[in-house]
Amino acid sequence: MSYINKFLAYAKMEFKTGIAYRFEFLASIVISPLMLLASYFVWQAVFLNSGTSILGYTFQDMIIYYVLAMIIGHFVFNMVGNELQEKILYGDLTQDMLKPMSVFSQFLAKTAADRLFALFAEVIPVFIISFFIFKISFISVPATLFFIVGLMLAFLLNFLVNFLMGIFAFWISKIESLQWLLFIFIRFASGEFIPLDFLGPLFFSISKLLPFYYIRYGVIQLFLGKMGFIDSMIFLAIQLFWILSLYLIVRVLLGAALKKYGAQGG
Repeated sequence: MSYINKFLAYAKMEFKTGIAYRFEFLASIVISPLMLLASYFVWQAVFLNSGTSILGYTFQDMIIYYVLAMIIGHFVFNMVGNELQEKILYGDLTQDMLKPMSVFSQFLAKTAADRLFALFAEVIPVFIISFFIFKISFISVPATLFFIVGLMLAFLLNFLVNFLMGIFAFWISKIESLQWLLFIFIRFASGEFIPLDFLGPLFFSISKLLPFYYIRYGVIQLFLGKMGFIDSMIFLAIQLFWILSLYLIVRVLLGAALKKYGAQGG
């Protein structure tokens, strides 16, 4: 069986196994619209006191931004770092090492299966609700295509960032606090809580040098059609650069970590 067939078979198995226990995803169908409504009223109050535009964002722009931030967040979300740490801590990783797929591929397949379910349980419902309530729609065909590609690359990028953090659990037994700090920082530095424009030109310039910019904020700009064809291609190229760079780092560190883990008998 080829690697791709093994990957798809494992992902399919994880999807079927997980769907019976993912009631929290179904709950998010209710929770996500409530969060959007909360953001709507908060920013409505802000704009009532600040005028029709804040740093170039109208009230409608801000609502669309938060809708997109939520959609992207649902699609790229993972807790792979915590899952890897728990397997290391409780010795469950030994069983994974005996399977015909690499440990990395198993985690990637499981995460992909989770996000496939989230696509139907979270992403699409939020978009449909937003389409009717907030009048969000696709800007153009090119922008939509760039957005879809950028979204898939953002998923891989966020997966690698979190998996890399989880690898350090091979050397540090308790890293939950560090992982949660990183989790919050990634959400902040990627523009989930507030558009990066609001943080000043210096922070914005620095953010473009980090991978987190390419997980959420930049992908939102693709959807909004604020990048031309060349800038969109450059953006996707930078996403690929970070994915390949982090993958190489993960591959080297994971190889060394698994050797250490195996030598210690799990």
